[in-house]
Amino acid sequence: MQIKGTPNTTTQTIILEAATKFAHSQDTKVTILKYNQVKFYRTATATYSSSGTQLPIGAEEDYNIQADQYYTLFYDTVNTTGFGWFKFYNEETTVATDESNAIPYADFNEYSVKKIFDSFFSLLNNKEKKLIDNDDAFRWLNEAYSIAQNELNLVNPEYAVPGEVTVTTVSGTQEYDLEDDFSDLVSVTNSTGDKVPNIELKDIPKSDNEGGYSIDSVSYFLRKAKIGFSPVPTSADIYYIYYRQTASTLSSYYDDIVLPDKNYFPLVDFMMYKAGVKLTKPNPEKHLELFTAGVNRMKLTSNKQNSNEDSWTISDSANV
Repeated sequence: MQIKGTPNTTTQTIILEAATKFAHSQDTKVTILKYNQVKFYRTATATYSSSGTQLPIGAEEDYNIQADQYYTLFYDTVNTTGFGWFKFYNEETTVATDESNAIPYADFNEYSVKKIFDSFFSLLNNKEKKLIDNDDAFRWLNEAYSIAQNELNLVNPEYAVPGEVTVTTVSGTQEYDLEDDFSDLVSVTNSTGDKVPNIELKDIPKSDNEGGYSIDSVSYFLRKAKIGFSPVPTSADIYYIYYRQTASTLSSYYDDIVLPDKNYFPLVDFMMYKAGVKLTKPNPEKHLELFTAGVNRMKLTSNKQNSNEDSWTISDSANV
């Protein structure tokens, strides 16, 4: 029901635009909603567009919020593929919220944030769910994902490596920004395909003073979130970098968790551990132990994924 005018704070009363449909007792609680309608949309891809088709097709219709129901539902009887979206809308002020997460018609992937959240919240009772919100769940899931990814990077040099990136030097500029998701370096090669050696920070001043920069004699170093070259470059040259990346930040139900051999299940144990601490439940550490065991199992099963046979002979590079 819409409130007429401004509530009277002196008499503690409100006036409605129209009578309620049902009788209400004197002490019935009043809940104020910021929005009174929902707009539903459909797009062909998982990228939202304001030009997407508003549902139902062929009608600019908004649905009133079903205040007597836990959910306001809309059933698309036309489309079977694509992605659904919704916005809450205030018909009086014409203010709308941001769009929702993408909702795939074909359901979410088993390794999506949505499915992980479903597993997590199903382990909580109704009272506990009121104390744990989505912000908590996202924060704990991102922490668990980051821990698992960092542990994987220690034993598997290939899994978390994105495509090759390039660094083009500028004359007189020694250091260059690394990618935002940089974890650790796999290789640095020059434009002729030769591997660029590493130089320790303590040896840089001497290397710079000696000068004589060339792509055949240059070395690289890492400092904070930058890669540098010594001697200082004096020409525009291209270097190719492979690196292991950190876990991406999960912010949408539609985001997927990328870990080898379906090792995303233990993440729920870490979320239960954090929830147990917040809810002061007894022995939350048992969930942390399960999470740690799951991560260790992932490290064992994902340690070697290529088909190369292990060698027990002396490497040719060891011969002098």
